[in-house]
Amino acid sequence: MNLLDCARSFVTVAELGSFARAADRLDLSAAAVSRHIAYLEETLGERLLQRTTRKVRLTETGQLCLERFHRILGEVEDLTQLVQVGRRNPQGLLRISSTTLFWMKRIAPVLPEFLKRYPKISVQVNLTERNVDLVEEGYDLALQIERPSGHSLVVRSLLVLHRILYASPAYLEKHGTPRSYLDLSGHNCLVYAHSGEQVEWRFWGGDEPELRVPVQGTVRSNDANTLRLAALEGVGIGRGPLFILEDDVRSGRLVQVLPGLKSVDPDLWVVYPSRRQLAPKVRFFVDFLEERCVAPHDGPA
Repeated sequence: MNLLDCARSFVTVAELGSFARAADRLDLSAAAVSRHIAYLEETLGERLLQRTTRKVRLTETGQLCLERFHRILGEVEDLTQLVQVGRRNPQGLLRISSTTLFWMKRIAPVLPEFLKRYPKISVQVNLTERNVDLVEEGYDLALQIERPSGHSLVVRSLLVLHRILYASPAYLEKHGTPRSYLDLSGHNCLVYAHSGEQVEWRFWGGDEPELRVPVQGTVRSNDANTLRLAALEGVGIGRGPLFILEDDVRSGRLVQVLPGLKSVDPDLWVVYPSRRQLAPKVRFFVDFLEERCVAPHDGPA
């Protein structure tokens, strides 16, 4: 039984001095009001009301409870109104962790629109490639490529980060254009990696098994823009997310290699702490991301 409903019934009976009138005001049956009072008395182990055929009187414990329940119900009403206002006009500091390139390319340009739409929200952003501990480090939300695990987190795929193979025209003129994914092992590949481990580039095989080719080269980095800049200078063939390469490909500074080969691509994940009632500032920002940050070529998550 809902304790707040029981408290509300008790306060209304005490104020009106009648179970029947309290039931009318609360739009409940008299029997339901009686059950609420009985539940309170059983829970507290004390009688709260003295009932006669003519009137209802508060006991000493009932008088004490009436003062407390008045205060509690008032605070609950204030909180409800505050939350309802927050749903219409969210406010507060939104602490975000995000992978760097996606934030700079896709979110930073549209962030002013979000802040104009919700002027009572302020944003604090930390750009990093590591998976942060949202709860321990105090973040409201994170955008990251590696899917985290943990029962205390809500994890949603925002979009697929489509990757392409690319090189400069000068590199391809000097070293030749690969005709098959197997040819990549004979080229200087610009490798995205966090350490010195052997890297395989994986490609979707359709009805066939996944295609894999080991790659190596003279540049390794966990920063996709470093590899892009090396490719622009004709150093080698890279593989990276289309959203940071599209302008270079469109201008001809870079050329897409093996365009019919579909890469096995990661998701970009939106992560936030698991709560029964999600803070409005977080919910509105996630909705904004889904509205504004998914370009048509990215495809849905």
